Amino acid sequence: MELLQTIKKSPLFLTIDEETLKEIAEHCRQKKLYKGQELFAAGDTAENFYIILNGWIKLSRISREGEEIIIHVFGPGESFAEAAVFSDKKKYPVYAQSIEDAEVIEIPRSFFIKKIEEDSRFALRLLGSISAHQHYLVQQLEQVTSRTAPQRVGAFLLRFCKRQTENADGTMVVDLPYDKAIISTRLSIKPETFSRALAKLEPYGVTADKRAITIKSPEALADFCDVD
Repeated sequence: MELLQTIKKSPLFLTIDEETLKEIAEHCRQKKLYKGQELFAAGDTAENFYIILNGWIKLSRISREGEEIIIHVFGPGESFAEAAVFSDKKKYPVYAQSIEDAEVIEIPRSFFIKKIEEDSRFALRLLGSISAHQHYLVQQLEQVTSRTAPQRVGAFLLRFCKRQTENADGTMVVDLPYDKAIISTRLSIKPETFSRALAKLEPYGVTADKRAITIKSPEALADFCDVD
C-alpha cells in the first residue's frame, strides 16, 4: 500500500489512471540501501528508474582530476533516472549513491516498453505525465535562481517535511541528511550560507535540533518563501 501511494504522488505519474498505477506497482520492487551504497554507476545499462520511499540519493560525476561533482540530490517522493531509461543509449550518465540508509522503488524499463506497445492511450498519458514532471523541474530551477538563500532553504524544507500526526497544532518536521553540504549543493549555496539562512528562518517558526528541523508555522514559512 505504501508503494502504491508513493507512486500515485510522484509528479511523473500525475495523469496515470488508478488501474494502471496498480499494475505499475505490481511490477515494481522495493530496494533497501545502506549509507554510502552505490545504486548504479555511470555507463551501466539503464534497466530501471526509481522513486525514493525514504532517505536521500545523490547523483554525481567524476571529473578528469578524479574529484566527485554532485549533480543533484533527491529526497522522499522524488523520481530519478527516467531520462536514461527512455533514451536510445539506455546508459546511466551519472553515479547514484545513497547518502544515508534509504529505500527506493525500482521501476523496470521493460514494463513501460511493453505497456506502450500494447496501449497507445497509456503512451499519451505518460507523455502528459512527463510534461507535468518537466514543469515541476522548471519550478525547482526557478526556486534556485530567483529566491534568496533563506527562501530557498525554506521552500526546500516545506517540500520534504512530513506532518506529525501525533500533534494537533499543525507542526511539521523534516529530517535532513547529516551532511548539510549535500543539501547546500542542491540549493546552489555554500554550506556556511545554509546555516545562516536557516537561522534567518527562526522568525517564521523554524527551529533546528541537529538534523531534525521543526516548522511551527508552515503557513508563515510558505508565505515568506512565496510558495503554495
